[in-house]
Amino acid sequence: MNRVKSFSKEEAAAIALLLGIDFNKSKFDLDEFWIGVNTELEHGKISSQTNVTDDNPLITGKIALAHLNEFPDYYKRLKVLENEAKAYWNK
Repeated sequence: MNRVKSFSKEEAAAIALLLGIDFNKSKFDLDEFWIGVNTELEHGKISSQTNVTDDNPLITGKIALAHLNEFPDYYKRLKVLENEAKAYWNK
């Protein structure tokens, strides 16, 4: 099986539907979930050492959902953190 490089917005919407996410009731939207499922591919086939999802869309979606349920702006905050970390570690 080939590695999933990214999920389309339509694929993210389908994953959300299968997970029972109702964007009318959640504190995050489809765009934030879409960013999430693509970010969480880092736990897939990209690295055999850290592969826990095998790029499975539902498992990847559950990881994103767990983060978004905790903090609805999780991925926006993660981007800020990653930029700060890159600046620090690339000195």
